[in-house]
Amino acid sequence: MLKARYSKRGIVLMCTVAYFASYFSRKTFSVLMVEMIKNGAIERDIAGIVGTALFIFYGAGQLVSGYLGDKFSPKYLMFAGLVISAICNLAIPLVPNQYLMIPIWAINGFAQALLWPPIVRILSDNLSHEKYVTANLIVTCGAHVSTILLYVYAPICISFMSWQSVFYTSTIFCVVVGILFLASMSIILNSSDIRKASKEPLQSTQINAKQDSLLKTFSSSGVILIFVCIIAMGFMRDGIESWLPTLYSEAFGRDSKESILVSVALPIFAMISLFVVRIIHKGKVFNNEARGAGIIFAISAVLCIPLAILINVENTACRIICLFLAVITCACMHSCNFLLISCVPGRFAKSGRASTIGGFCNACTYIGAAGSMYGIALISKHLGWSATIIFWIAILVIGLIFSILSFKKYTAFLKD
Repeated sequence: MLKARYSKRGIVLMCTVAYFASYFSRKTFSVLMVEMIKNGAIERDIAGIVGTALFIFYGAGQLVSGYLGDKFSPKYLMFAGLVISAICNLAIPLVPNQYLMIPIWAINGFAQALLWPPIVRILSDNLSHEKYVTANLIVTCGAHVSTILLYVYAPICISFMSWQSVFYTSTIFCVVVGILFLASMSIILNSSDIRKASKEPLQSTQINAKQDSLLKTFSSSGVILIFVCIIAMGFMRDGIESWLPTLYSEAFGRDSKESILVSVALPIFAMISLFVVRIIHKGKVFNNEARGAGIIFAISAVLCIPLAILINVENTACRIICLFLAVITCACMHSCNFLLISCVPGRFAKSGRASTIGGFCNACTYIGAAGSMYGIALISKHLGWSATIIFWIAILVIGLIFSILSFKKYTAFLKD
């Protein structure tokens, strides 16, 4: 069993590395967007459409990936996702027309969708629920470390080379990681010890999967109502992450390099929030993900009220306060994401639906994210940033309402 234990650590490590690479190749456009708009490489409206295309195809791809992840070898799906994403990152700086960026980044969105549901299946098949939640935290933190690296690396490239060089770096990185991941996982998952250690839970999963239809699972667990909470969370999380550099630059008159660099606070505070929510998730209140999400939505809505007021005040103190409030709100959404995207699908491993539910959950995330990319571009352009933040508050209230509505059914599901 010693060898199996180290094999499980290897699984978590390689899933973390793969997700690290996927986030680097997913976030390149949103991080560089403010510089690309400034240099005339793309117009703001088109940039919003490019980001929306990624989220739409990522969300739709989650449904496909979730289904395939329960039917086929997840390691090959993840390898394909990384390689296709690398090709898309290579293509963006080379296209002669900004409109061609839309289908290219849409394909990248679908490629990115081939990562998370297979990761959910790999982890839930080989780990207990408690270790699965911890592994999810580690994998998710890998994505945030990747984002931190990108926020620091991009301004350096802009200063000494060009924004195009960031896309080229992402291409090379994804190809190398993809090959390393496929080779390593082929060795680890074919290990006799790891197969023996995971044989019993896999058999149990296969038996239970025959007992309940997907429709019955949806209706009895209250997860459909949770999907609406996830849409609201996705709108807020990815909306703030994608548009904060532009908000900071336009609202306070700062240059693009500074706007990108200060955004490094987003993944740093996101990781802190994840460790906090992981600790309190063990308690009675947040162990119920619907209740925990509702509390987080309420706190976030309160944080956005002073942000909407102070965003129009031009002085250093207000700029720092607004940045802090936006970052904390985004961190809260990452906590909510951990509860609803990482923890909720793991509850369905007993019925053989972990990857499928994970796919639906992530699809809902990027329905919200897709709406945020173009929606925030539209509202901020015509009504300004203060009106945009008031709209954020409305989205957070919707998330709170549906968290409350889902609580009863989801609580009964957890008891069963």
